[in-house]
Amino acid sequence: MSANSKIRAALPLALALLSGAAGAATTCTLAISNVAFGGYDVFSATSLDTSGSIKVTCTRSGGANPTVTLAIGSGAYGGSTATRKMKMNGGADFLAYNLYKDAGRTSVWGNVSGLDAFTQTLVVPNNSSAQLTATIFGRIPAGQDVMKGTYSDSVVVTVTP
Repeated sequence: MSANSKIRAALPLALALLSGAAGAATTCTLAISNVAFGGYDVFSATSLDTSGSIKVTCTRSGGANPTVTLAIGSGAYGGSTATRKMKMNGGADFLAYNLYKDAGRTSVWGNVSGLDAFTQTLVVPNNSSAQLTATIFGRIPAGQDVMKGTYSDSVVVTVTP
């Protein structure tokens, strides 16, 4: 590969919406932007960073303000949230990446409530709605020796009010 060879990487996010208990007074919906990495340069000494977002809109009719938990699964090719991988479309290579809750990319975003999922209480006026936006920070570590091509993965995002 030449010094300016790039690898295209995109990360579409799938959606799983779990409703609260039967008779619950709160409902939530999601709007998710893809985490698209763009071109990865196998010769660069710098990791490739990007971000996306999740917007949650909750409507409450009675009851308490909801504690919203956003969980992101391991993906189609990773064994856990700590080892996410994208697969080369039509090929056999894998490209390691991960998703984080913080801009410093130190806190992996996972799917265990109370451990690595994102949790926040959302103040929702009674008989009204409110929104919460969370940023997903993505990183592909530098120094991966992979073939040129398009890489992708799909993760499940779950919201529980």
